[in-house]
Amino acid sequence: MNRKSILSAAILSSLATCAYATDSSRFSGEIILATGFMSTNSNLSTESDAELKDRTKKGSHNGDFVAMPLGSIAYDLGEDRNQRIYFGTSRDDLAVGDLAFELGYQFDMRNGTQIDVAYLPTVLSGEVWKDPYFEGRRSKTDIEGHAYRVKVNNIAGSSFSVDMAYATTEVDQEHIQESELQRDSDMYYMKGSYLTHLAPNMGLNTSLGYLHNDADGKAETYNQYEIEMTYFLTHNAHTLALTGSYAYLDYDGKNSIFEKTRSDNKHKLFVAYEYANIAGLDNWNLVSFAGMNYNDSNISFYKNEEYVASIGVSYKF
Repeated sequence: MNRKSILSAAILSSLATCAYATDSSRFSGEIILATGFMSTNSNLSTESDAELKDRTKKGSHNGDFVAMPLGSIAYDLGEDRNQRIYFGTSRDDLAVGDLAFELGYQFDMRNGTQIDVAYLPTVLSGEVWKDPYFEGRRSKTDIEGHAYRVKVNNIAGSSFSVDMAYATTEVDQEHIQESELQRDSDMYYMKGSYLTHLAPNMGLNTSLGYLHNDADGKAETYNQYEIEMTYFLTHNAHTLALTGSYAYLDYDGKNSIFEKTRSDNKHKLFVAYEYANIAGLDNWNLVSFAGMNYNDSNISFYKNEEYVASIGVSYKF
């Protein structure tokens, strides 16, 4: 989870008031103000200990309470209002635990297909260790990333959707000496999903995803294969979404530090809950989400768990 992605959404609070006053008929959106707790023991995360004592073991947990301003704003375009520009964190992503800030454009076609094009300025940017494998006190550096996403939803009015993305990352000060571990990369991603309606108020979204990370270092280049399922239920004022996923990462080259080729198995479990019109207040909702990511690797250094739990309120307009 990229904390910078979360904090970037803070600008929504001030912009929403201005936008609503300008033209309320074409503006819509949601503002979420929440607080939560985040914890990780990843040796690669700059939220973990800067002092690395033993790189043959996984890291120790570090937790922190954070404020999470989230949400999105959209503005309808055209006489038919079948186009819109938007920015923020989408409901669909938030429901499955992806807190990615987006700037995008949507177009609704007559046959039911929706085209969604977006730029994600923060999802891959942030801080990394200059050399995460250095035993001693490590120092940070910036990583810059640019991600571009195209989604084709409800293709021809069906329940099929396709999500595609391309991204680049570049480490500002790369101090890793082993050439096969160089981290600058190009990423290519594709996911296909199908929505099954089990009843008028419940459904199951199943998706298969593939990601190729083409890094400068062979031991950092990998293919990822993922399956994800989200069950959702709406009953009166209650909405619940439960997501589980599994991903296998197959790396191309041998890691000379650990004398083996890395392979990872990632597991995610995430639950999101909403209670609408809390205390009888229209458009004010109680929102909460919690989740965990668990990465099991054949190299102990890369094993880690991440936890997040949050509660807050949202306002829809």
